[in-house]
Parts: sequence; structure tokens; C-alpha cells
Amino acid sequence: MDHTPRTRLSPDARRQQILDAAAELYRDRRYDDVSLEELAAAAGVARGLLHHYFGSKRELFLAVMTASARLPLEQLPDLAGRPIAERATLTMSWILDGAQAYGQSWVNASGAEQRNLDNDVQALVDAADDRAARFMLDALGLPDDAGLRPRLRPVAAFTKALCREWLQRQTLTREDVLELSTAAVLRAVRVT
Repeated sequence: MDHTPRTRLSPDARRQQILDAAAELYRDRRYDDVSLEELAAAAGVARGLLHHYFGSKRELFLAVMTASARLPLEQLPDLAGRPIAERATLTMSWILDGAQAYGQSWVNASGAEQRNLDNDVQALVDAADDRAARFMLDALGLPDDAGLRPRLRPVAAFTKALCREWLQRQTLTREDVLELSTAAVLRAVRVT
């Protein structure tokens, strides 16, 4: 019998523990390939706690998708004073680093693995594309206006498709993806 005292975590810490364990499983596997039992075991909790904190496997997956769609801004390279083309290249390179680090969970967050996107998943994907467009405008030092953001949202979807070719199918190199996505960004904001 194990007499190791259990550490009682705060609700926020327990929720984060479950989320981190799920993110690790979804990093390399698709939604349908991960069971509730595996999620609970990876988090070191009973299935009931998964339901308590997230309601369902689907809600836990949506929480992982939301977290995976946000890259750590503190790791963005310094862009101050650089020409717009260099800013675009450095920003796209940083995005590709994040996509590679998050693996399958990033692909899941991009909506690629969801053949029939339900409204909740589609809303997450749409919000991520909009955040990416606003972020890119900020990184490029351009105003967030009604004319440019709609031109960049499809570039986010294009970049995700390129990343799937690179990360999953291995039909493109990272350099190919960087070149194509950077060119698309610059074209979208009318810089050629």
C-alpha cells in the first residue's frame, strides 16, 4: 500500500494539471485517438474530475485547442526599427517555430482535423484567424483597420494549410512554408 501523502491542489492548479496532461496527449494524437481513460490516467485523476472541471471530453479538447492557438508573445523577436519585409519574415518564422513546438495539438487548433466543424470549433478557428490577423498587423507596424484585417484572415488559413503540408505530410520544408507564407502576408498588405 502506498502511504505517500497526496498533495491537495487548488481548483485552478488541478484544472491546469488536467489541461497540461491533455495538451501533451493531443500534441501527437487526434481527438478520436485519445480516450477519457487515457486523459484521466495522464492527469493522475479519476474520470469524474475530468467531468467536474471540463464537463466532457469535447469541452476539455476545446480548452486545449484554445490554449494551443495562442503562441507565447514574450518569445517574439524584437521587431523595432526593422523594414516591413524583415518584420514579416521574423514574425512568420516565430509562428512556424510555435507550430512545430505544439505539433498535432496546433494542427487540431487550426481546425484541420475536424472534417465537420461544429459551431464551437469553427468559432475557435475563426477567432484564432482574427487574432492572427490583428497580431500580424501589429507586428508589421500597420494600423488595424477594416481594409487590412480581412485581407490577412485568409492568409492565416493558408499558413495553417502550408504547415500541415510541412508537419504532417512532409511535402514542404520549413523554408518553403516561410517563403510562401511571408510572400502571402506582404501581398495581403500590399507590400511587394
